[in-house]
Amino acid sequence: MTNYSIGDVLIRLKNAAMVSKKVIEVPKFKYAISVLEVLTKKGFIEGYDIMGREISVKMKYSDRGLSAIQDIKLFSRPGRRWYVKAEEMRPVRSGTGIQIVSTPQGVMTTADAKKQNVGGELICEIW
Repeated sequence: MTNYSIGDVLIRLKNAAMVSKKVIEVPKFKYAISVLEVLTKKGFIEGYDIMGREISVKMKYSDRGLSAIQDIKLFSRPGRRWYVKAEEMRPVRSGTGIQIVSTPQGVMTTADAKKQNVGGELICEIW
């Protein structure tokens, strides 16, 4: 069994958006499902289906063919973790993007974490 990271999943999403792929496969693990759930709720992907050991992710595009995901910036990595407090969380790209954070209450956007007044590990920024 190969050990995958959330960074691998996010880079697959970014690469798929760059080449306008409709559907991609990513490895299945709980953390990936949590992040994909946030991306679905915020409208960055159409949705996902769990199929055995893989997750089939449906990418989202506008009528003009532009991807909902323009770019993804990774923050936490296995060798370097980024932690933020609730009061340090700021909007991304004047509110057009989101940051995803892993908190004791689960994976959520920084806007939701700030409302609940919880900090956590900053995973990525998506716009």
